[in-house]
Amino acid sequence: MKVVTVATHHNHHLERLLVSARKQGIEVELIGEGREYIDHYIKTDWLIEYLETVDKDEIILYTDGYDSVLLQDESYIKEAFEKLDHPMVFGAEQNFNCEASFFKKIDYYLKFPKGKRPYRFLNAGGWIGRAGYAKELLTKVVGGDDQSLLLKYVSKHKTSIKHDTDQKIFAVMAGRTGMEDHDYRIDENGKVQSTITGSNPAILHAPGKNYYGLYKIISQLKFFPKETFTEEEIKQYKKSQFWNSLTAKTTADNYLFHLLLKVFVGTISIALIVGLLSYLS
Repeated sequence: MKVVTVATHHNHHLERLLVSARKQGIEVELIGEGREYIDHYIKTDWLIEYLETVDKDEIILYTDGYDSVLLQDESYIKEAFEKLDHPMVFGAEQNFNCEASFFKKIDYYLKFPKGKRPYRFLNAGGWIGRAGYAKELLTKVVGGDDQSLLLKYVSKHKTSIKHDTDQKIFAVMAGRTGMEDHDYRIDENGKVQSTITGSNPAILHAPGKNYYGLYKIISQLKFFPKETFTEEEIKQYKKSQFWNSLTAKTTADNYLFHLLLKVFVGTISIALIVGLLSYLS
C-alpha cells in the first residue's frame, strides 16, 4: 500500500500530517512538490500522472495534505479497505458541494445515491483504491473542480465508487464545523472515535480550513505540536458552529437546509410584496 498526498510546499499544516504519519509508521509520498498549484483541477492531473507509474493492483490511499491527519497504521487501513469490498472508496461528508446552476444542482442532488446520514455525499479529499481502477475513474473527471465533477459523475454512475458513510477509514468533518465535541471522542484505547458511527477512523479530515476544529480533537492525543489561532479564525468558527448545529437538528443536509431556507425567505418576500401592493392600491 502507498499513501500519497498533493503538496507543493512544506508548512506547519503539512507537518501536522507528517507527524501523524510518523506516529503510525507510515511514509507519505508527496506529489507536486515544487510545482505550481494553478487550481483544484491540477490535483487530478497530478494524481493520474502518479497512478501511471505504479502497478495497477497496488492499493493507493490519497488524502489532502494540509487539513488531515492519520490515526491508524497500514494494517488497519488495508483490512478496513478489504472489508468495504469495492475497488475505490471515497470519504463521505454532510455537504452536497457541487457547482452547477440552480435547477441542474437540484437534479444532481435528487439523482445522487441514497445513503446514511449525515455522511451521505462524496468528498474528493480522501480516497483509497486499486491504482488501475482509480486511474480509470479519475480520467473521467478531469478539467475542473474534482469534487463537483465527481459528484456529477457518481449521480449518473451510482455503483462506480463506494462511500465510507460509517467513517471506517475517512472521518470527514465538512459541514459540521463546531460539532467536534458532539461527533468525536477519545476512547479508552486513546483512539479518536466517531460518536455517530462508533468507528475508529484512520484519517481525520477537516475541509474548509477548519484547522481550529481539527486541532480541538487531535490536541487531546498529546503528540501533535501546539497550534495557535487568531480571534478572526475563532469568530468564523463560531459562526459556522451556529449554522451547522441548526442544520444538524433539522435536515442533517447542508444543501437541503439552505435550499429550504431560500424557498422560505423567497415565499415571505413575495407575500410581503403582494401585501404591500394590495395595501397601496
